[in-house]
Amino acid sequence: MFVAVAEAGSFSEAARRLGISPSAVSQSIRGLEKRLRTPLFRRSTRSVSLTDVGNDYLLAAAPAVERLRQAAEDASGRGGRPAGPLRLTMPRAPFDLVIADVMIHFKDAFPEVELEIAVEARLVDIVKQGYDAGLRFGNHLEKDMVAVQIAPPSSGMLVAAPAYLASRLAPESPSDLLHHRAIVCRSQITGSIIPWTLISADEGIQISPSEATIVHDLASQIDLAIRGLGIVNVPSAMVKDHLDRGVLARVLPTWSSPIEALYIYFPSRRHQSAALRAFVGFLKNRS
Repeated sequence: MFVAVAEAGSFSEAARRLGISPSAVSQSIRGLEKRLRTPLFRRSTRSVSLTDVGNDYLLAAAPAVERLRQAAEDASGRGGRPAGPLRLTMPRAPFDLVIADVMIHFKDAFPEVELEIAVEARLVDIVKQGYDAGLRFGNHLEKDMVAVQIAPPSSGMLVAAPAYLASRLAPESPSDLLHHRAIVCRSQITGSIIPWTLISADEGIQISPSEATIVHDLASQIDLAIRGLGIVNVPSAMVKDHLDRGVLARVLPTWSSPIEALYIYFPSRRHQSAALRAFVGFLKNRS
């Protein structure tokens, strides 16, 4: 219970994960502190954090707790047959490009795994929020995270509705984009509008459209582009069907946007459940 509170940073969140009441968690921690004759947590109205003694105690206790978790999993047979909850967080693009396509196949292969997927643009602390893993483009992660590549680098493209392009002069160079309506995204990490990075042969340029509508959700950006709002820069794989059906047309076809490799990441200091191991292996080996 001590480790659960330390990982969650909250008595109520630890109680939710353990399936017991917050008062039971609080009472157990008070009893432990009484036996040790020292406070293990600093408490405030919003959160709890480890004292120096509490941090030392966690470092000493965590390996033993992980061995118990492994023993319990092996004893129940879950070491060989993945089961139980698996909570994941990811932005819209990884869900649309990878996860949505493998969900049915994964559930067919591992029906006892209880998947919970949060599709959200913001960057979350997966340990504090109780997630087992997250998906993100680029391998820029905290030092205590393990990152496994599940999709190679790819590319994006500029697209717009034919009706939009018919109503004005189509861009002939990246600088022409400054005179067009655009649909862009604000970074949930930096808070800044994400510029369009475009490459053609050995040439590269960054464009920050001046007449822009800010939409955080990628699917919504594509929908607005189809409706004729303006030009959008999106992963090529997400608009292939729209291009084939003629509801979107490519803009500046000799230019593309680099997209970093996709990774699934999880804490290195925490034991991986059989469900997480199965999911990572499934993503790596998918055709």
